[in-house]
Amino acid sequence: MRWLAWASVRGRLALAALALASLVVVVPALAVGGREGNPPPTPTGQEHSNASCLMCHADPDFSGVFENGETLSLYVDPAMYYRSIHSDAGLECLACHTDQRDYPHRDTRQVTCTTCHRSLEGDENTVYQPLTSLELPYPDRRSFTLKANEGCRTCHEENFEESVDSAHARVLAGGNPDAPVCVDCHGSHDITPPDQPRARISETCASCHLSVYTTYKTSVHGEALSEQSNPDVPTCVDCHGVHNISGPRDPNFRNNSILICGNCHADEERMAKYGISTAVFETYLDDFHGRTVNFFRRERENYPSNKATCFDCHGIHNIRRSEDPLSTVYPDNLQSTCQQCHPDAGITFPQAWLSHYIPSWESTPGLYAVNLAYQVMVPGVVGFFLVYIALDARKRFDIRLRKPRRSAAAEEGLITLDEGEDEDESE
Repeated sequence: MRWLAWASVRGRLALAALALASLVVVVPALAVGGREGNPPPTPTGQEHSNASCLMCHADPDFSGVFENGETLSLYVDPAMYYRSIHSDAGLECLACHTDQRDYPHRDTRQVTCTTCHRSLEGDENTVYQPLTSLELPYPDRRSFTLKANEGCRTCHEENFEESVDSAHARVLAGGNPDAPVCVDCHGSHDITPPDQPRARISETCASCHLSVYTTYKTSVHGEALSEQSNPDVPTCVDCHGVHNISGPRDPNFRNNSILICGNCHADEERMAKYGISTAVFETYLDDFHGRTVNFFRRERENYPSNKATCFDCHGIHNIRRSEDPLSTVYPDNLQSTCQQCHPDAGITFPQAWLSHYIPSWESTPGLYAVNLAYQVMVPGVVGFFLVYIALDARKRFDIRLRKPRRSAAAEEGLITLDEGEDEDESE
């Protein structure tokens, strides 16, 4: 009997160990989404944790229906969320979904206790019914997105304010609900650094501006970005801004575009990597086009110049190497490029353009000689007149000093003034 009792105890211990091992293996697997498991659901009427949210939102079949009949999957992949930068910062669902702090949700058209539990008596007949679909209190899918987007402002006030006057915000304020907002560019539950990899920036813009992106991708900048992951070439945001997006409809965009190009092409260290001279920017600012545009940029705000900027000659999103036959500044294409502003430009007209090269004795001896003459003549003429003025001023000063002394000496009879000398000196 003692043996049987001991065997019974051993059996119970083995079963307890087996149950404990099952808990160690199974419970973490059942904990929806948590890295180390989620806490139990929060009681009704209190702010709830991610575990309470994921009881429903971790179900792949969970969806919602808008007032216009559109459907939206309400499934949130916990693994996707825990890879986001918000998770790394320790933010939970309620940080963004501030209007859903009560559990169950306050809105009667969403989930209440009886949605899952048919009986609330607390007896053995209490039934759990998994959710598959529920009504969403929004007219359509876009209304829900715009409402959710307001949650970004809670933490990102500065970025939100920057975007208020952007091209996207103006389109949205003009009545187009499809204008991009934060979540359209950054995502929702899967938010990750927008520039990793860097090509992702332009790919994000492509979701709305596909035709522009297709052109950009074949340009000298786009090829270097997509094929070589080159960190030195501009992406969309380098030219148009990040949150304060500006474009060609901005009255100052045209004039300011020379600075956008100059940010890279006046950088000697960056250009040296590719054998590109920074003279391309310096010579532009020295010619008629550049001087005029730069003057308007500094002195005439909101008044775009009609003189050629960088993109008028080189293209906008389709910029190519100058030796590329498809480039707008390829020698065979220069005449038609110039004719955009100069309709009467003949075949020899482009020869007046120095291609951003500084004049030299080897390439343009005539122009180089004229520039050299001006460099010598202008300082010489100005210097000569400065010396002349200085000598004349000195003489006049000496005369004014001598006059009182000579007059005094004449009165004492020490000297005799010539006839008319007083009048001459006084003149």
